[in-house]
Amino acid sequence: MADGDVYEGEWVDDRAHGYGVYWYVDGSTYEGYWKNDKQEGRGKETWPDKSFYIGEFMGGKKHGRGIFTWADGACYDG
Repeated sequence: MADGDVYEGEWVDDRAHGYGVYWYVDGSTYEGYWKNDKQEGRGKETWPDKSFYIGEFMGGKKHGRGIFTWADGACYDG
């Protein structure tokens, strides 16, 4: 990618679609399902400080049930 981000996974019609991993230049990652270049379905987003979210995505945004865990181990389930 031109901005330094990297996607490795399934493609349909030149778009991320299916299962894949996206590495952002800032050190964040997303591993999970995609639909038309947007996060869709179950996935895990991790930030450089090691905090992470595991849950559902729709249209590229967190949606529905998920668990957010902060770097110190505290978590929110909802």
